[in-house]
Amino acid sequence: MQLEKARERAQKLRSQLWDAISAYFNENREIVPESVRDQLKRELIEIEEKFPKLKTPDSPTQRVGAPLDGKLPKIEHRTRKFSLGDIFNADEAREFDQRVKRFLKMENVEYSCELKIDGINITLWYKNGILEKAVSRGDGFVGEDVTHAIRTCENVPLKLPDPLDLEVSGECFISKKNFQKILKTETDEFANARNLAAGTVRQLDPKISAGRKLQMFLYTLGAAENLEKKVKSQRELFKFFDQENLPHEPEFEVFENIEKVIKFCEQWSEKSRREKLWYDIDGIVIKVHDFELRRRLGYTAKTAKFAIAWKFPAEEKYTKLLDVHFQVGRTGAITPVGILEPVEIAGSTVSRATLHNAGEILRKKVKIGDTVIVRKAGEIIPEILAPIENLRDGSEREIIFPENCPECGEKLDREEIVARCENGNCPARHRESLLHFAKNLKIDGLGESTIDALLALDLVHSPADFWKLDQWDLVQLPGFKFKKVENLLLALEARKKLELAEIIFGVGIRLIGAENAKLFSHFFREKFGEIPLPDFLEKSRSVPLEDFENVDGVGEKVAQKFHAWLHDSATEIFWKNLADAGVELFWRERKNSDGKLSGEKIVITGSFENFSRDELKKIATDSGAKILSAISANCTILFAGEKAGSKLKKAEELGVKIWNEKQICDALGIQPKRAAKTPALF
Repeated sequence: MQLEKARERAQKLRSQLWDAISAYFNENREIVPESVRDQLKRELIEIEEKFPKLKTPDSPTQRVGAPLDGKLPKIEHRTRKFSLGDIFNADEAREFDQRVKRFLKMENVEYSCELKIDGINITLWYKNGILEKAVSRGDGFVGEDVTHAIRTCENVPLKLPDPLDLEVSGECFISKKNFQKILKTETDEFANARNLAAGTVRQLDPKISAGRKLQMFLYTLGAAENLEKKVKSQRELFKFFDQENLPHEPEFEVFENIEKVIKFCEQWSEKSRREKLWYDIDGIVIKVHDFELRRRLGYTAKTAKFAIAWKFPAEEKYTKLLDVHFQVGRTGAITPVGILEPVEIAGSTVSRATLHNAGEILRKKVKIGDTVIVRKAGEIIPEILAPIENLRDGSEREIIFPENCPECGEKLDREEIVARCENGNCPARHRESLLHFAKNLKIDGLGESTIDALLALDLVHSPADFWKLDQWDLVQLPGFKFKKVENLLLALEARKKLELAEIIFGVGIRLIGAENAKLFSHFFREKFGEIPLPDFLEKSRSVPLEDFENVDGVGEKVAQKFHAWLHDSATEIFWKNLADAGVELFWRERKNSDGKLSGEKIVITGSFENFSRDELKKIATDSGAKILSAISANCTILFAGEKAGSKLKKAEELGVKIWNEKQICDALGIQPKRAAKTPALF
């Protein structure tokens, strides 16, 4: 990057960062995610290190926090507040360790590790053991007086056992459980528990703070009388906190070397482990354990040299949108897919992300060439959330949505939100349909590359053709040696007996997912018994549309789509091909263990400690229940886990029975896999 280009980029980054920092610290809102803010700061640091002349005293890289906005009384800190540098992987942790050991001229250093609470930094002043003041971090030199709010913290003592003059700092936060309760009862919207805690601390009315049940974990000792000889390490500090009833983070550990620290951090990097905590964390704080060594290491202008924050893999980052391709799905849906400058998100490289549809492109105002925020959460395909408009340089261009199918050239149907190719012979739709059916079979060796190779050699035209393949067909495929050919043929033979629900879901009828496929399968079994595959289509076509519309859990549009599919001439050909290939219908015995939920119609929402949602669906159906996808007057029970959201509220309004995880286990006589979490400090 040339100097002038770097100057322009640095200026844009500073402007964007100060806007984001001010919103975060003074207005308790996020205009970009915290992970994106960290990424912007790292880019600015890299530019300033490469071009030292571009480093300015007012740069966000040289400041702690943000300038105050003047709403609360200002208080000068007794001890200046510093921030922590960030690391994101084991190599960076080892580099930190080497810096520390070089400075101290030591071969090994002991480190303490604490979970990094995602909250707001607060300092407490005690005078003769009485809580005198609570001060926010502010810009590191001056903070705001938030004593009125912090006095309402449930676990902060207003009086210590000993009459000490003391300064301690830590994080103020709101538990996950209370955050969810507040979301249900208050009209204001909050992006996360951290923003809510920050807003609560700055409320002028202490009744609001009390109602939101703030908590604190303390971790730093500031100005204190006669404690230097008594408290010489982080472990001793926490023992002292215990004596004075001062709360601290309970997962604290001390390690003899950096490799054990890395192992600890990597264990907590697993999202499933963090989800079991009752509070939010966003990393691990690694500190030199011995206080005398900390004093020797000291500080930079902004950060502590003796500590670092290991940040967990971000699920949101920014990158460049290079182009947009339009992808055709098995139902003809056209999805705009962003081609990205590759970026590491949540532990993997992301180079493509969805933009959903034309309406989303307009709403988000995304352009090709934009710096965009990309999210990757769970198993969901990465998506483009928004552009960072302040970083535009004028070279960006509009995204033009096609009028015709990019694969077959047919005019697209644009009457709905999602544009569609209605050409049943579209090659892209054909490929996606075959791939969907193959994925539903769950056969090793029948993945995307195999489907593409089979299509290229014109060996498959329908899912039924999978069972017509022989060894001479398969040896033509790249990478298919004798053993792989044999394994795939054996696997296909073992899957010649298919459940009706598997076929209905596998063919990819629009609006019909796995649950609706099961409902139709149960309907046919109850109506006709165990129909052999060759007779199914004739019998199913005798069923009037009204009967499908009356199936519990099936909506009118779903019934219409299914009825239309049954009577399509292509379906007749498909069904005949299945029969000719030797595929048979397999009717699994429907379990009804002891019928404890017989006749119940259940909706499942939220996350559960002991079960996945799929496990709960199986448990409920095995006990005689029917699973519904949405809350309505037909629903009799809602299984509600954590973060139940709008379905819980609607169930309450309709008077539907609501069972939490304990009630589910008690009602069905299930022994939980894990003991219930202790609700300490909730």
